[in-house]
Amino acid sequence: MILDLPISTSEKENLESLAAARFVQQGLLPKERHFKRLFEDSFAFYAPQNIISGDFYWLGEKHGLKYLVVGDCSGHGISAALLSVLALNLFEYVIMNKGLKKTNKILQEIDKKFIESFKDSANINFDNPWIDLTVICINTKKNEVQYSSANRKVLHIQENSANLYKGSKYPIGGWQVQEDRNFQSYSFKYQKGDCIYLGSDGFQDQIGGPKLKKYSSRKLHTFLQSVHQYPFYNQLESLALEFANWRGKEGQLDDVCVVGLRL
Repeated sequence: MILDLPISTSEKENLESLAAARFVQQGLLPKERHFKRLFEDSFAFYAPQNIISGDFYWLGEKHGLKYLVVGDCSGHGISAALLSVLALNLFEYVIMNKGLKKTNKILQEIDKKFIESFKDSANINFDNPWIDLTVICINTKKNEVQYSSANRKVLHIQENSANLYKGSKYPIGGWQVQEDRNFQSYSFKYQKGDCIYLGSDGFQDQIGGPKLKKYSSRKLHTFLQSVHQYPFYNQLESLALEFANWRGKEGQLDDVCVVGLRL
């Protein structure tokens, strides 16, 4: 016999509060029209583990340069979602208001401001928060992508090849991890029609499949290569279906975010 247990008043209020928080959080993320204004074709696969998410993405245009950021905040749920809101505001300030251009300078400033946000909490007994992320800057006049990364990667797929670019091996914040961090800036050339993919680690870390293993980064990159020539709305549908099929009946383990665009 299955018992239909009632939801308590407090549980109902919590769910309603989370639903409202989700509405606010998604209102802060870029909309489809923002992507269309900057890029020929693109998608954002965004799947919170539990209503609200610690993953985020941000884009903007300044000084004739196009910027895209995808990040993964430490933790889950409310605390991670609040960190994502902080990160969105920091990128808006550093790129759009302060006008920093170079991706390494942007991450240095983001790291500084992020740590300053918690400097009065240094003696509290919990792990300092951090963010894994990548920021790319697209110069359409030079057909060049500049990027800096905090513990994440950039996947660049061309017609007959794919390149995976790595950056710094430490995050934004999490200042107990490594002191005196110095984020580096790298660049690569692209041709019209090339694809770029950024993401968190939620997709590749999902347990599933016939042997209940992690999906893996290599499998994700291979899958993206197999669909990169499709229109991006088809890529999004294929990616969502691939994730659902791999997960099967297993619970989602983490927030998931994958953003792709055609240059």
